[in-house]
Amino acid sequence: MSAFTINVSDEAIRQLNRKLEAPTFPDELETDNPWAYGAPLKDVQRLAKLWRDGFDWRKSEAELNQLPNFRTTITVDGFDPLQIHYVHQRNPNKTAIPLLFCHGCKPR
Repeated sequence: MSAFTINVSDEAIRQLNRKLEAPTFPDELETDNPWAYGAPLKDVQRLAKLWRDGFDWRKSEAELNQLPNFRTTITVDGFDPLQIHYVHQRNPNKTAIPLLFCHGCKPR
């Protein structure tokens, strides 16, 4: 376990912005259930626009770095060792139920 500071390079942010400026969106499938095949096109387009025009990564990065961030390596049988990033924030209420939030992300 080691302390960790989130620090996304300017080049990574520029690359993301370039990708968000020129997306190729698929045609919308006709269906009675717009979530049957994934997120509806209009929602994906709205999120892409938000990430492109309305998201301040540096502000969010600074806010996230106010939390106690760590990295550690987990060994799982049958897989390469996994390096994970996590926040370990203790609740001041000693009787609080511990919570664990997970998401999947495969870094490049």
